[in-house]
Amino acid sequence: MRRLLLACARAGVLICSCAAAAGVVPASASAQGPLKTVRYRAYTLRVPTSWPVFRLASDPTACVRFDRHAVYLGRPSSEQRCPTHSVGRTEAILVEPLAARSASMLPDARSAKARGSAAELTMPARNVVVTATWGHNPAAIERALGVRSVPATPSGAAGALAAPTAHPEALSRVRRAAPSSGRVRSDALDVGGLGFDTCSAPSPAAMSAWLEASPFRAAAVYIGGTNSACAQPNLSASYVSGESAAGWQFIPVYVGLQAPGSNCGCSEIVPAQAAAEGTAAAVDAITQAQALGIDAGNPIYFDMEAYSRTTSHTSAVLTFLSAWTSELHVYGYISGVYSSGESGVTDLADATGADTAASAPFVEPDDIWIADWNNEATTSDPYVPAGDWANNQRLHQYEGGHIDDYGGVKLDIDTDYLDGATATAGTGTVGVTALPDGTFVSYKGKVYRLAGGAPLYVHSWSPFGGQQPTIALGAAQWQALHPVPANGTFIRATTTGKVYRIAGGAPVYVRTWTAFGGPQPAVVVDRWDLQNIANPASHLRAVPAPGTIVEGLPSGRYWLFSSGWRAQTGASSTAVGVADAGLTPFLEAPTVARDTLSGVAKRDPALRVVLSAGANAPALKTFVLELPPGLSFAGSARSLAQGVVVWWTANGRRLPSTARVSRGKLTITIGAPMRKVLITVASPALSATRALAAAVRARAASTPLAVTLQTIDAKHERDVLTLDPRTS
Repeated sequence: MRRLLLACARAGVLICSCAAAAGVVPASASAQGPLKTVRYRAYTLRVPTSWPVFRLASDPTACVRFDRHAVYLGRPSSEQRCPTHSVGRTEAILVEPLAARSASMLPDARSAKARGSAAELTMPARNVVVTATWGHNPAAIERALGVRSVPATPSGAAGALAAPTAHPEALSRVRRAAPSSGRVRSDALDVGGLGFDTCSAPSPAAMSAWLEASPFRAAAVYIGGTNSACAQPNLSASYVSGESAAGWQFIPVYVGLQAPGSNCGCSEIVPAQAAAEGTAAAVDAITQAQALGIDAGNPIYFDMEAYSRTTSHTSAVLTFLSAWTSELHVYGYISGVYSSGESGVTDLADATGADTAASAPFVEPDDIWIADWNNEATTSDPYVPAGDWANNQRLHQYEGGHIDDYGGVKLDIDTDYLDGATATAGTGTVGVTALPDGTFVSYKGKVYRLAGGAPLYVHSWSPFGGQQPTIALGAAQWQALHPVPANGTFIRATTTGKVYRIAGGAPVYVRTWTAFGGPQPAVVVDRWDLQNIANPASHLRAVPAPGTIVEGLPSGRYWLFSSGWRAQTGASSTAVGVADAGLTPFLEAPTVARDTLSGVAKRDPALRVVLSAGANAPALKTFVLELPPGLSFAGSARSLAQGVVVWWTANGRRLPSTARVSRGKLTITIGAPMRKVLITVASPALSATRALAAAVRARAASTPLAVTLQTIDAKHERDVLTLDPRTS
């Protein structure tokens, strides 16, 4: 036994187990019929005599297909001629020289262990790599390769595929959030005109010739799936990048588990596991897409071949495709589905608003690809109502397999008319402006809700009834969002139910709907945003931005905001209508200055504190002057508070303020948030003015402030000290 195990090890098989080592012959071996021996270099295998053998070096146009029984020897040629559309897998074997191997010929063979329909065996001692596929008879492959078993699990089992961590290296660039039921659009990638699809990606030379001479500008590429049939010797990240740069758009296609009752003899969906299998298919499709450099923001189309429509078949398909779409949205991809007009497309069109077998609302794909060979180059089709997928969301395969010749290059293709999402290398551009208000999005691990085109932070899911569907955004998509909600947006706070209207990025309270002609649509946002306006995550302003003009309702008075104040102004067509009562918290600009900075130096010596918010800090209303241990304010708290005056540095006017003293802390609150103020404390309320100036500390919650302290004595001599409260 040990000798046999050692012999197996010396053979150099990296992924296999020797049947001879255990003295076991596959149970079905004797039932396979006559066999023949096939040799390639130092490697030998035994296959049924009926299997054709293709020696690819002598026949470079032979198509390596895994949907037919065959043995392929050598490196698949970049010029192989494949049929337009082959799906499904059966027992087939490809043996390649190890040195010539650059990438998997089967797009998803590297993850075949979880799918159970393909495996790769690397044999350094024999200098070959073997790719084997099977359908319903893996024993034939086990016998042909001389192994006890091929690494397999039933094709219907989801297993680890249901979790994104099954492919951490591929999914590391896209942040996972919660499944999304919202549509993701990619208008920047929508392509009108002609496209084609063929089973194996054409060579760069063929693509170049067709780009020059043909009317086509988009090509479908089969990126993987348990029923993907053709080898892909050309398809790689460099191929996608190069052809994208040349001007080609791509239609990434994933051929996963098919419907029960499919007409292709493929591995099928297990109805009881349809949701998990749909999720698993999406995770694997993202793995394959990212390996090709097709990142988030791009579409991936699921190829659901024709099937017989029954209640159970339709339910399984819709449950599977709903989960597929939801999981693609998790990672920021656009979901597409290809299917026959008579089966899959009809079921999808009928499913709007329906529930799946998993008792969850059906999540529609973003784009639909209709297979209806009516020779009409249009996306209008009798199988799809005119109002469904009507916003540049359709592709139409209108002509079946035929040979076209452009630039001296012949390809066997299906022809498509396109008015929907296609892909390019890199990160696509999700049309975030098309995402409706109320959509939950995620970025860098945080969740937000869109309101007026801006992301307002979601501090907790609780007020929303638990976790909600969320769309993950990339950096470019995040940057395309508005910094604050658009003017006129109505928002409603969770918990309190209070309504506000946005003006210049600031929420203005709406006490009643009367001034607006009755109730208006409002986006429910986390109350946290309104309680933490100073926090940048809220994407709200405490005071309307300078230059904002509002019209008070019902008074009809117009107000112009500037530096935190509002002043009456003339009528303006750009004014935002807000409730008069909602303007109360925003102070009117003083019309007469009761005091000016020029008078400060003429009075008794005083402590002057200039507080300036940092570059990234928000405007503030409350400031605290805190004495270190050993020092105290002189006089009564009341006299000290009365000696505090706050000035607006922009124009030297005095600001309404209140002050209180408690245990060495002087807390000063002003009427409106400011970025820079001057606080003076009259000398009768101070002891050791110079000592205080050298030791006083300033803070405003945890917000960094640049603090300048000045003492002015009777001779107007100044000692100046600048402190940073983060280090003081």
